[in-house]
Amino acid sequence: MLHVSWDPVLVGISFLVAFIASFVALDSAGKIAASNKNAAMFWRVSGGATLGIGIWSMHFIGMLAMKMPMEMSYHLELTLLSLLAAILAATLAINIAVAGPTLSPKRLALATVLLSSGVVTMHYVGMAALMMHDGIIWSIPRIIISVVIAVIASSVGLWLAFSLRLNSKRVLLCHIAAAMAMGIAIAAMHYTGMSAATFSSHAHMMANHIHQVGEEGLSVWVSAITLLLLGTMLVISMVDSQMRTTRLTENLQLLNKQLEQQARYDGLTGLANRSQIDMRLLACLQQARLTGAEFGLVLMDLDRFKLINDAWGHHVGDNLLVSVANRLSTCLPPKMTLARIGGDEFILLAPHSTESELAELCNRMVESIRRPFYHSGQILQISLSAGISMYPADGDSPQELKLCADTAMYHVKRNGRNGWAVYGDAMLDSSWQGAHLLQDLTQALERNQFELWYQPKYHVQENRIYGFEALLRWRHPKKGILLPSVFLPTLQNTGLILPVGNWAIDQACKQLRQWSKEGHDDWTLSINISANQFEQQNIYELLCNTLSRYHLSPLRLTIELTETTAMRGLDRSLQIFHDFNRIGLTVSIDNFGTGYSNMLLLQNLPARELKIDRSFMKDIRDDSKNVKIVSSIIHIAHSMNMNVVAEGIETEEQQRLLTQLGCDALQGSLFSEPVPPQDIDAALSRMPFNIHSTSTAAPPISLRRNMVKHA
Repeated sequence: MLHVSWDPVLVGISFLVAFIASFVALDSAGKIAASNKNAAMFWRVSGGATLGIGIWSMHFIGMLAMKMPMEMSYHLELTLLSLLAAILAATLAINIAVAGPTLSPKRLALATVLLSSGVVTMHYVGMAALMMHDGIIWSIPRIIISVVIAVIASSVGLWLAFSLRLNSKRVLLCHIAAAMAMGIAIAAMHYTGMSAATFSSHAHMMANHIHQVGEEGLSVWVSAITLLLLGTMLVISMVDSQMRTTRLTENLQLLNKQLEQQARYDGLTGLANRSQIDMRLLACLQQARLTGAEFGLVLMDLDRFKLINDAWGHHVGDNLLVSVANRLSTCLPPKMTLARIGGDEFILLAPHSTESELAELCNRMVESIRRPFYHSGQILQISLSAGISMYPADGDSPQELKLCADTAMYHVKRNGRNGWAVYGDAMLDSSWQGAHLLQDLTQALERNQFELWYQPKYHVQENRIYGFEALLRWRHPKKGILLPSVFLPTLQNTGLILPVGNWAIDQACKQLRQWSKEGHDDWTLSINISANQFEQQNIYELLCNTLSRYHLSPLRLTIELTETTAMRGLDRSLQIFHDFNRIGLTVSIDNFGTGYSNMLLLQNLPARELKIDRSFMKDIRDDSKNVKIVSSIIHIAHSMNMNVVAEGIETEEQQRLLTQLGCDALQGSLFSEPVPPQDIDAALSRMPFNIHSTSTAAPPISLRRNMVKHA
């Protein structure tokens, strides 16, 4: 047996070579995903070649670290063949591993087989290149162990190579750790394989081979190739990383400029955007507060711009907006800021400007936009509406100034468009029905701003007040008491009528309970139900539950529905009316004469009360047409066992005529306007003639009929 010793310096160098080669290969693999097609191919090939040459160099440096008492030489062709096997296997394996967005088990297994086969082939072909006769005795178990280590090292290395190319956090540390693991694995495989070989004392080197290289020559070639390749790859990698960093920095700077531009300026017209104009408006406002200067705000909108988009397309509309922005800009002095705040809306901030200066400027801008535009072979004609607000006259905050300018602009639009106006307080009253009304209305219920007011109902035969109608009022914090005609359409259109209507039912029943506590058990209450409320599936249950909660008899509650509501969905209406009658709740047809006005249809509805609309009361006289119509209605209603209530009674003459015609009950300002509950006693005491309203009086006819019927 030949004595074999190891040079620790060369052993360390062999591991260092394996580590550096692994690091460069992993670094190359990490650059593939972020490179274009040509660059990615370079990193695929160079990474594989670097890893293959690194493994080969590590092997022969390890061979040089082995010291034996004889001079060793190597077969040149086999040495080059081992190098080729390492390069080819490493290159194919890395390319297979990084070929897809994810590393599938199938591709990992194939790449592992290729790389481990190349490593094992390189090692044992390299050992075979050692020109020695009958000198090596092999240990099969250790050979198998070395192969297993090669497979494990290849699998781990390829998995790390793929994982690291997708990892963007702490890349350098990950590369170092992975290269360290691969270097240790490659070294372990090599030295395990070397330990499988025992050199016999009878071994001797083959001489006079024409293609052989000595130990000294091999060390020079291995060192030269390794240093040249690894050094070159490290330099290329560093230069590439620096270039990537530079490009990334430049891209980030460009992106920051683009984001800043996008954050402050409109992408289509290049004007300031909403964010930029808000900042400048706030700065102008702060400066004006310190100096006492005056400035103005102009809100502008293109008239019928949507027609342009619909007729010619959005590309023509966009070009038109750019042209509009250019025309407006040419009208402005440098101190002013024009912004596009969305769609076809523009806003102008005019520091240190007076109302007269802005009026003159708006004239120029309106005239400028009035001139035809030419786009895509078309002549486009549009106009401009503008509203002006002034600081400090119209507001002391950006929101107030914008609101006033917006109000003035829509005042122009309502009055024919194509012009400008300076804000005035009278404009707010006319515009308040729109967005401002809706904004306040959505919060009115939550803020307890709705109220029920009560108007007395006078029984003709018994000469007394027997009940009331509950009427909705809105106590607006700025506008005061508002009538339903102002806000009811908005409630209905937005669906807010449901929660408000349900609140009104609850409030009415609560008031009935309060009257009972005060000794007015005979007072009845009528409440209006909207079409949306009546169409609720649970309207019957809602009313029953509310009456039960306040311990009220259904005989004291009357539900008023319009003709239109009652006749909509006749089958369902009939069912609900029968349910109401069964428990004693009265159904009244309200505003009769303004809807279907068909008594033949009404006879199918089990209603017990009919309210003649106030429109018939305006021109009622002894010989008028309305008297004949009202007389016919009363007569037919009585024949159908319905009581009749006349609304809108304002004079004693109207009272006298309707009493003669046989009307059962009257309601109107002659007796009392609607009042809040705390003012009812005072209203009853102010009635112009002797009307009884004590609780000791007999119930009205309609109530007595119901009491007898349901006794």
